[in-house]
Amino acid sequence: MRKIVYSKPAKNLIRFFCLNGIIVELLFILRLFLRTDLTLNVHEITNLKTFLEADLTIAIIDIVSLIAFIVLIFLPEQIVFFSMIAFLYSFKIIVVDTLAVNPIGQPLYLLGVSCLIYSGWFKRHRVIKIVSSIVINLALIGSSARYGALTCVNSYIASFGYSLVLLVTLFFTTNFMRLVHIKKTARIWDLSQYPDLTQRDKEWLKDILDEKRYEEIANDSGITVGTLKNRMHQIFNIVGIDDRISLLATYSGYEVKF
Repeated sequence: MRKIVYSKPAKNLIRFFCLNGIIVELLFILRLFLRTDLTLNVHEITNLKTFLEADLTIAIIDIVSLIAFIVLIFLPEQIVFFSMIAFLYSFKIIVVDTLAVNPIGQPLYLLGVSCLIYSGWFKRHRVIKIVSSIVINLALIGSSARYGALTCVNSYIASFGYSLVLLVTLFFTTNFMRLVHIKKTARIWDLSQYPDLTQRDKEWLKDILDEKRYEEIANDSGITVGTLKNRMHQIFNIVGIDDRISLLATYSGYEVKF
């Protein structure tokens, strides 16, 4: 998995998410003890369903998730912990409660997968891992057939419906943010990306974009027009522009950033 480097605001936002998660986990634990009269009865475990329904198992899941959120407060780069928490709850909800009763299990599963994608887990053997994720999701949902065909069908409907809503929302949101970014940055010409340009070269380019004549620029710089034109020819080659006209046609109206 790749190492993720976050900015300070991003880390603080992750910590804010974790604080909310800690509050939720504490409420889960409190609800569990109130529901069981402060005891954790361990009934006979005969299959996966009874294991996941056991009060002790629920307590373990809640406590492990609480610890994971606390770790993320101090190590926000370890996004894999988010994935672990999401999968723990999604598996329990999909298998025990079924999506027909509690559809939030599907968004939790998708959250777990998205965290793994972001952390770089899908970078190698991508197709196999994507197919495996889909098959596992469908198989877990299919386990609801033990409650009857109607419950199974409703679970699949909830799965496809929630997945569609989340993916479409993600699509439009990311495209909107991309357009906002393009609109914000498209009119800025960052000359720092050209290390061969001197400070004076950059000032000359800005002067030309301000529609100053060569005679004015040469006079302000204390050089001849011929010397200026020779250097401008070199500058145009550096920035990938043919001539003064091409420069104005391409970058006119842009904010020049040194």
